[in-house]
Amino acid sequence: MVRRRQIDPASAENAPASRPTTHSPIRWIDDATFMDATAGAYTVVDFWAPWCAPCRSFAPVFEAAAEAGRPGVVFGSCNVEESPGAVTLLQIQSIPTLVVFGPDGSELRRVSGALGPAQFSRLLDDVHARLPRSR
Repeated sequence: MVRRRQIDPASAENAPASRPTTHSPIRWIDDATFMDATAGAYTVVDFWAPWCAPCRSFAPVFEAAAEAGRPGVVFGSCNVEESPGAVTLLQIQSIPTLVVFGPDGSELRRVSGALGPAQFSRLLDDVHARLPRSR
């Protein structure tokens, strides 16, 4: 069993400039924060690298969806060069790769390759359909 740990707020403050800002709806995920960031909510994580052209073409689609927001869905971004532990744990073989995690941290779905806005919207619709309904 993997033990989850709390995120150290001090380490988040010292994040490099390449990470999303604190005002971004996208959470920066790295090896140190991976377990916490992918638990407690449905989380869609984009695994990417700065030199990857398909990753750069998908980034605006991902950012626009995060900005628009989806109730109950959290968006995360993981630079594979800075997070070899998460990449190894999940056996990420190509980028960009999107991984959807359930509230318990389990992987629910994985898609490799850059998606267009309509494809990504359908994926998010599938995630949203899994959310518990209020009675």
